[in-house]
Amino acid sequence: MSKGIIIAGFATCGKSFLGKKYSNVIDLESSNYKYKNTNIKNISVEEIKGTNREINEEWPDNYYEAISEAVKKYDVVLVQLKPEHFNYFDKNSIKYSIAYPNINNWEEVKKKCIARGNNEKFIRRLKEVFIPYYEDSLQRNYEKIYIINENETLESVLIKNDIELKRG
Repeated sequence: MSKGIIIAGFATCGKSFLGKKYSNVIDLESSNYKYKNTNIKNISVEEIKGTNREINEEWPDNYYEAISEAVKKYDVVLVQLKPEHFNYFDKNSIKYSIAYPNINNWEEVKKKCIARGNNEKFIRRLKEVFIPYYEDSLQRNYEKIYIINENETLESVLIKNDIELKRG
């Protein structure tokens, strides 16, 4: 792959897991760009989601710049799935794919949120957008959509679709 592919993945689809496991994959956790996290210590990224934090004045331009740089260095760039990011990608003719849990599997998504330490506020907000974000995604200018069914992971779906994942 000469240029990285962008995959916008819904929460809990396994972006962080892949970013840690494979050397040619990066998970661009959006909260590192969206919020000023300077006063937050000893709290995991997942536990912090859904809390009130100060927005970084460079958001979202700093996130888009990081994505642009990452596609030059990584084969797979995993990003947050949000309609406003699709607007930016579509407006700027940036190719991307989508990873989404099967919409019949909300309970599985909820279990993953609980297991990784997300708070109730975050889980409620995620449930509110679960179907609307999926419906919005289908209307977008994506290259490919990867649906993650029960007993599948983003990792297994990408491998099944011949996306090379490199360890080390």
